[in-house]
Amino acid sequence: MATLFPSGILFDGIVYRILPGGYAVIGAAAMTGAVTHTVSTAVICFELTGQISHILPMMVAVILANMVAQVIAHYTPVTCPTSQSL
Repeated sequence: MATLFPSGILFDGIVYRILPGGYAVIGAAAMTGAVTHTVSTAVICFELTGQISHILPMMVAVILANMVAQVIAHYTPVTCPTSQSL
């Protein structure tokens, strides 16, 4: 996005800057949330950055990544021994 719009995006007379660091933090929060199957990583990353403008995209990304991880987890073979296999 920053390459396509180096000066930002003009919307309703206001130029919104594109910050690549925000995308990196949101991606890191989404991956951590998907791996740990928790949503609290969004809150932790929000507290670390302190950027209130990133909270909504971060929550959406973490929830979607968590949903995808749960769907994928149902189709992967379980490698842990269960009580039935012992």
